[in-house]
Amino acid sequence: MKKYILIPFLFFGLLAQSQTKIIAHKSHSGSVKSFSKAYKNNLFTINNSNFGNPYIPPTVMLDSVISINDSTTILVHRTANFCLATRRVNFEDLDESSYTLKRDTLYNHSFLNRENSLKFIKSIHKNEYPIHFSNKVNEVEFIGFKK
Repeated sequence: MKKYILIPFLFFGLLAQSQTKIIAHKSHSGSVKSFSKAYKNNLFTINNSNFGNPYIPPTVMLDSVISINDSTTILVHRTANFCLATRRVNFEDLDESSYTLKRDTLYNHSFLNRENSLKFIKSIHKNEYPIHFSNKVNEVEFIGFKK
């Protein structure tokens, strides 16, 4: 019985072997003063640590939605190559090397198809779209849809 209890504890113990920069700094005889000095002077890439913050997805700008036929639609969007929130940069201020142009093809989508009018498609909340984009729906160019 002891073996059955010991095995899960060992397994979860192996999974819990992660540490933040401050824990690593303290475990190598570092003090709080020397850590703050290293943090302020950007030593050891400590400034790049997120200290367990949640993942921030990259900024996506939907440029155009193109209807090819009744069942096929193409989404053209730009994705930033880095997190804009951490650098405090506006998407409009970026040059072309700072983002990647992407195209996604949708087949038989529920509302992004030629059957629906442009007014109906624009009335859908942007959280319902297949990609989560940052700009407003009115800024997106729709091609090949009914007026």
